[in-house]
Formats: sequence, C-alpha cells, structure tokens
Amino acid sequence: MIHSIFYVIIFLLALVLSNVLNQVFPKLALPLIQVILGIILGFLGASHLLDVDPELFLGFIIAPLLFRESEEADVTHIFKHFSTILFLILPLVFLTALGLGYLTHFLLLGIPLAACFALGASLAPTDAIAVGALSKNFKFPKRITSILQGEGLLNDASGIIAFQIAVLALSTGQFSLPNATIDLVESAIGGALIGVILVWIKNVLLRMLNSIAARDVISYLLLEFTIPFAAFLLSEMVHVSGIIAVVVAGVLQANGIKKTTLFDAKVTKIKSTLWDMIVFILNSVVFLFLGIELHQLALPLLNNPLYSNTHLIMMVILLTFALFLLRFISIWIYYFIRILKRHQKFKLYWNDILLLTFAGSKGTVSIATILLIPKLDSVPYSLLIFLVASVTALSFLIGIFVLPLFAAKKTVKVDNIAKISILSDVVSELRLDMQKVKNKEGYAIAIDSYQDRIQKLIIEQESASTSVDFNELQLLIMRLESEGLETAYRNGEISIPTYRLYHRYIRSLGRSISHTFLSSFQFFSLVLFKTTHLLFSQVFHVTFSNQPRKEQRLITREEITTLYFKNTEIILQALESLESVYDTQLIDFLQMQRLRSAELVAHGGYITHVLHKSEPNNYRELMRAYYLERKSIFEYESAGQLSPKEAKLLRQNVNVLEDYSMESNHRTLFFNLLEKRKK
Repeated sequence: MIHSIFYVIIFLLALVLSNVLNQVFPKLALPLIQVILGIILGFLGASHLLDVDPELFLGFIIAPLLFRESEEADVTHIFKHFSTILFLILPLVFLTALGLGYLTHFLLLGIPLAACFALGASLAPTDAIAVGALSKNFKFPKRITSILQGEGLLNDASGIIAFQIAVLALSTGQFSLPNATIDLVESAIGGALIGVILVWIKNVLLRMLNSIAARDVISYLLLEFTIPFAAFLLSEMVHVSGIIAVVVAGVLQANGIKKTTLFDAKVTKIKSTLWDMIVFILNSVVFLFLGIELHQLALPLLNNPLYSNTHLIMMVILLTFALFLLRFISIWIYYFIRILKRHQKFKLYWNDILLLTFAGSKGTVSIATILLIPKLDSVPYSLLIFLVASVTALSFLIGIFVLPLFAAKKTVKVDNIAKISILSDVVSELRLDMQKVKNKEGYAIAIDSYQDRIQKLIIEQESASTSVDFNELQLLIMRLESEGLETAYRNGEISIPTYRLYHRYIRSLGRSISHTFLSSFQFFSLVLFKTTHLLFSQVFHVTFSNQPRKEQRLITREEITTLYFKNTEIILQALESLESVYDTQLIDFLQMQRLRSAELVAHGGYITHVLHKSEPNNYRELMRAYYLERKSIFEYESAGQLSPKEAKLLRQNVNVLEDYSMESNHRTLFFNLLEKRKK
C-alpha cells in the first residue's frame, strides 16, 4: 500500500515535471516528454504496478477524453467534410487492418492469419488524443483539422469492431462478411441510441430538480461527468459501440439549446476549469502509460534469446512504413477520384494528402485494443503487443518530426498596442480620481499594479532579443540592489528589520523577470545566497531592541529611504554607461521606472507599497479600475481598434481579476501581522 502511494506521488510529480520541461524547452513536444518520462518510470519500477485492465483503461481514461473532445468539436465543419471522414473511418480502417494483417502473416508465418488481422485492426484507427497533441504544435488548415477531428472521434469504433471480427474468427475459425457488416451497423446505431437516451435522461433529471428548486451546480457537474462512464458501460453491457455512444453524447451535450441565466453561467465557468484540469491529467496519463508500457513490453522481448533484436526492429520499421504507405495510397486514390469529378487541379491537394497521411498517428487505444486479444497457445501474445506498442510509438514520433515539413508552425502574433493604450487610459483616469480624495494610498497601489501590467505588455510587444536584454538588465539591477544591501548591512548603516524588508523587495523584483533557463538559474542562485545570508544573520546576530515600536518604525523608514536613494544613484549610473550596449529606449524606460519608484519612496510610501503588494487591500479602488477598463474596451471595440474576439478575451481577463479581488480573503494571519506592525 505504501509503495502504491509512493508511486502515485511520483506519478503526479512526473506530470508537473513534464509541464515544466515543456515550458522551459517549448520546442520539445509535451507528449514526447511524457513518453520519455514514462520509460524512465518503467526503469524505476512503475511497470510492476501497472496492471490496468484494457476495458477499464478505455472506459475511465479514453471515454471521458473523447467525450470532452466531442463537446468541443466543430460539428458544422465535421459534417461539411463528412464524405472524407466516412472514407477514413470505414474503408481505410478495414484496408489497413487487412494490409497490415497480411504483411505480419508474411513476416511471421507461424502466427494465425486472424491474429495478424487483429494486430492490423488495433493499429488501423487514428487516435484522437495523439492527433490533438500534434495539432497543438502545428497550424493545420481548418478543413484538415475538421477531418482529423471527425476521424479521430469516430474511427475507434470501426477499429474495435474490426478487431472483434478478427478475434471471433480466431476463436471460432469462421468469418462471414454479411454478418460482420450487420454487426458493424448494429453496433454503431446501438451506441448512438444509448448516447441520445443518456443525454435525454440527464435533461429530464435537471428539469425535475429545477421544478422542485433543487438544482445546483455540483449536481449538474456530477451528472455531466457521469455521462461518458455510463455511456461506455451500458454500451459494453449490450455489446454495441461504447466509443460511438460517448461521442454522440458529447456532441448532443454541447449542441443543445443554451440559456443565458446566472446558473448556466456559473456551470459553464466551473465546468471549463474542471474539464481543463481533467483533460490535462488524463492526456498526460495516456502518454506516461505509453512510455511505461513500452518499457514493460519491449525490454523483456528484446532480452529474449528466442527473438533476434535486429529482426524485431526491422519488423517494427516495416509495419510502420506499411501503415503510412497504405494510408497515403488510399487517401491519394480518394482525392484523385474526387478531383476527376470536379475537374480541379490535383497539385492543389498534395499538401492536404501529406498532412492527412502523417497526422494519422496511433495512440494508447491501439495498445488497449490488442491487450483484449484472447490468450491462445497458437498466438505469441507478448510479440503482438510488442509490435503494436512499438509501431504506435514510432508512428507518433514520425508525426512529430515529419509534420513540420508540411504544416506551418503555430506562431502567436503579438500586438499589444491597443491593450497598452487601454491600460494607460485607465491609469490616467485613476490619477484624476486620486486627486479628488484625501487617502491616496489605495489609488497609488491600483495604479502601480496597472503599471506592472503595462510593463509586461511593452516587453512582450518587443522582439525576443529585446525581452532577453530586458531580463539581463533586470538581473543587473537585482545584483546592484543586493550588493548595496550587503554593503549597508556590513557597515552598520541598517538594522535587521530594514535588512529583512529590503530583502523582500529584492525578491519581488524577480517576479517581473520572464525567466529563460539560464536567467532562472542565475536568479535562483542569487536569491538562495541572499536568503541563506539573511537566515544566518538573524540566527547569529539576534538583537533585542528596547526602542519603542513607533521609534523603530521611523528608523526603518529612514534607513530604507537612504539606502534606496543610494542604490538608485548607482543603478542610474550603471544604466547610463550601458546605453552603447543596449537599446536606448529600453534604458530610458528602466531609468524612468526607477525614478517613479524613488518618488514613491520619497513620499514615505515604500513600506505601505510592499505591504499591499503582498496582500492588496484596496478593494474599492480596484473595482473602480476594472469598471474603467471595461469601459475603455467597449470604446476601443466600437471604434474598430479591437476585434470582437480580442475584446472578448480582454473582458475575460478583467472578469478573472475582478473575481479574484472579490473572492480573496486578504485578512490572512500574515496580513494582520504586517498591518499591526505598520500601525
């Protein structure tokens, strides 16, 4: 039990590590990182604990992922390209199953032909999760995205049915094409009916709860999260397609009549957040499992003296090559016939054919499917699973490395001019409001937070080299601040309370730096050294001041003001000396920022500034700022300076900030202690 808990913790940490590595090294695809981590976990012993029933894997991991995928699918565009999707999910799946089956039988004469067809059927369908992972890194045309999305959602059902036909032939030695066709149609229709019935039952239950005033957000979400599991379970019980049931339920769930009510708004907000977290975890589990299964299945077979490693590797390469070749030829013939009918130029569709070919990666559904094959004496169970797992992994790797040749890399065009103007307008309005009140503290903190946002947008707007220069200069400022702090402390110019407070300010500077791998290491080293020094200073230089708190407060403020001005003079001189090295406008921006902060310190607002940066308590002023920001967004959109999509995103950001300000409990123990010290 303890070992299981330990591996669960390691598993969760692996998910966090994979996400961190993807942020630090964005050129490495997240699924690839997770597969590699899965292999490492296999070497650490995780494969001994991984004994998941294939049907359980399909029902508890693949079903909810497909349900959410179908909820978010653009059904209109999928129906627009339904003829292409229909070709990919029916003829192509069965052609692939037959082609790979005959090739495997040719390479391994001792294996029954039906078992080889089962292997081909497990590798035939394109995996929706693998395609979704690939599409995050590349920009496909809308038609290709719709085709791949529709294929990934629906062809698992045809693949599993083809596999079941092969298993039936393997077990009984009989095969009937008419019976197989009838089974396919019945399975698809039966699965679709179950999906429709479950969504109808859910809506009836919600209406009943609403009629007795018992409807709540938690009940709604629990009902929705139950649908994919119930759809898959019921379908398997009556021997129809659970995948079709899940997909149909997801499509109906997302395309019903939507009401604009407070309840529906709350449900949508919470549901999106929960689904995002669940999808990330389940997707990560899929690729970590793939890595663990590769270790678990491949290593024993490669170490088995009965099989030649060279022969095994060649078989994997040949099957993968045949997989893509069959897909390419089939899609080429389909497009050739369609183009002849429309009298169009064939060369216009070459890129589409190549994209559809190499984006057809396989995933863990293939492995889960082959694991369902019955254990018979005539079937080399471990060899078939090894081949499926290896071809799955290789096809995914080929998709990662070959698709960049045909698909455009996803690039985010940064245009923050309108955003900067909106936030600057808000700052101007807040300054006018501040002149009308006696207590200016709350407005000063609100303005400061908006200035921070403007700074980030300006740096993001500039080129990548400018961002790097900004980070380097920020690190330089941190070093100069730290050296000035250490010098003042060694010379006895500041007390321990001043040292601690100023050290907290230096740490806050690091939060404004967009760290690269190198700057993160430098920043971590700098903060670690200063924190250690602070700890030892407090341990070995404990002083008990007899001065009254008010007097100590005045001394701390005076010491901070003196130290800040001294450091400001050093920093301004250092920045001025670097004008020939860095961009002049960037140097001027940092100098003006420093002078503005010095002005705040000169008015005695530094300690208050640090306090509110840690625990903001200017609720009224923030609400005013958010109102002004929404007003500016509306004006810019009306003037055509913002597109409706951009305005929507900006309003969502304001909503998130406002919700956080309203829901946060700023009266924490830490805040109360600081507030008491301040007073």
